Amino acid sequence: VKWGVLVELARRYKAERILQVPYYRATKWQTLEIDGESVPIPGAVIEHFRDAKNISRLKAQAQVEFLDTEFKNRADYERQILDSVQAECNGASIVFLDPDTGLEPAKHGPKHVLESEVKVIWESMRPGDVLVLYQHQTNRNGRPWLDDKRSQFEKAVGIPSGTARVAQGLKIAGDVALFFAQKGARS
Repeated sequence: VKWGVLVELARRYKAERILQVPYYRATKWQTLEIDGESVPIPGAVIEHFRDAKNISRLKAQAQVEFLDTEFKNRADYERQILDSVQAECNGASIVFLDPDTGLEPAKHGPKHVLESEVKVIWESMRPGDVLVLYQHQTNRNGRPWLDDKRSQFEKAVGIPSGTARVAQGLKIAGDVALFFAQKGARS
């Protein structure tokens, strides 16, 4: 869903670059149990299925870039993001914020991007660039969640209520949404 949306947005906005900001953290993999013996998952298997950098090989209209830095310290990571966002690019960029679960809730942690971070990233973007944020469903009790998170995104980037766009793959992953907005000349 994520990459289908991003490639389509690159086409629609004529973006030359998609910058994925994965908020990557090291993972401690659980072991397998085979015939009563605990064995590690082979490194080649993990690399094949979990190497997010593989997306750089995606053949798309836009060049795909991957922020290849481990997310350990928010301030350091934010500086890395800003350097990448402001890197030379001839045309429009899509900046894809891809944390594990999305925009910060009341109790947040490393699985979330903070509103303040979204604001600073948005402010560093050029007119014509598009900011995209991955958001996972925030609750499991059946209450609506999409409009609240969309409003939170709009507030973080300082755009009028109801102007952020939403992309979903409802029949594929109904608990996921991508919010996006294009930066205008006066943003």
